[in-house]
Amino acid sequence: MIDSTIRLQVRARANYLCEYCHSSEDASAALFEIDHLIPRSLGGSDELVNLALACQRCNRYRYNFVTGIDPLVTGRSFII
Repeated sequence: MIDSTIRLQVRARANYLCEYCHSSEDASAALFEIDHLIPRSLGGSDELVNLALACQRCNRYRYNFVTGIDPLVTGRSFII
């Protein structure tokens, strides 16, 4: 379970936008979810650098897939 303080930090850092498709949480019927860039099932942590705000559609699409790691941004993954 991710600490509520960390959740708030992720949401504020993302400016309440999905960090994948950039849709606004204000325009959504549901609150966005905290996604693990490197999933826990693949050894990812609950550290702030490994978390992203995601709409339900993007979070479901991503599931636990990681296509690669962006070497210029430590800890960030990207998907195709």
